[in-house]
Amino acid sequence: MTVQIRPPVLSQENCAFRINLRDKLNIESHLKERTAFCVGEKGVHCELYEYAPDAPTILFLPGMGTYCELYAELLATLSAKGFNVVGIDPLGHGYSAGVRGDYSVDQMCEAVSDVIDVLQQRFDGPFGVYGYSIGALLAMAAAEKDDRLCSVLCGTLLVPDVAPDLSYKMSWNWTWASSLFMPGFKVPLKSFVDFEQLLKGHPAGQEINEDPLVVFDYPLRTLSSLFNYRCKIVNHEHDFAAAILHGDQDEILPVSYSNRVMNYCEQPMELLVIEREGHMVPFFKPELVAEMAAQWFDRHFAKEMVTAVL
Repeated sequence: MTVQIRPPVLSQENCAFRINLRDKLNIESHLKERTAFCVGEKGVHCELYEYAPDAPTILFLPGMGTYCELYAELLATLSAKGFNVVGIDPLGHGYSAGVRGDYSVDQMCEAVSDVIDVLQQRFDGPFGVYGYSIGALLAMAAAEKDDRLCSVLCGTLLVPDVAPDLSYKMSWNWTWASSLFMPGFKVPLKSFVDFEQLLKGHPAGQEINEDPLVVFDYPLRTLSSLFNYRCKIVNHEHDFAAAILHGDQDEILPVSYSNRVMNYCEQPMELLVIEREGHMVPFFKPELVAEMAAQWFDRHFAKEMVTAVL
């Protein structure tokens, strides 16, 4: 079945708040480079920063509550280093259709595969995926299910099988049990991610915390799907290359957690530590993140292309 593409629904254009937010993020010039489009019946919003038809393609999945326009500087900078970069707004996030904040891991994996179906009509590949924060879990899950993704870069990877501590495990169990009886009950994002504190000092911090396109409340069924997902990398080694990109001052998960994940999982992974940076490094240091990501993807895409020739 052919996956349909449609024009995007950019609902905030010419809005004073949107103009101010983009100005604070300093992304207006980058947005001129993007091509936005909508994929499939689910209405998944995508933003393409094109380099060349024969260049490798990187899909990007954003962090909790956010959407890909907020990362325009990162995506455009990464693209300029030799990649087609495609940001994907999760279902119910940003400009994507759907009930706000409402999706499952499996639904997002299907959405990623639909996007790849569309991109294969235009780009030769290879294809990789870069997920940031909770987007890293979605990126890993997508690669487990779709073997067209040959490289997976995770900006701090949460693996639910490896709870950071007992309080996390208890809260995840509560989320699962509660979602059976109240699947649509909304939980405030601030109960587990404090954007206000994490973005303190950023020029657009206040605006992001007031952005109507950011999801600030999540249905229990979404949280249950995320925090109780069982990653196949725990017990199985896949063909894709994988790495974790982690700031050594991360306020949510310490670097030691990534070491635990790597020791626990059968899947080989590299650990790329960003010195003196926290969890929100894609917002504070997009050029640094783009450079580290480009170097890693370059290395693994080169191996993939050599293997394809042989």
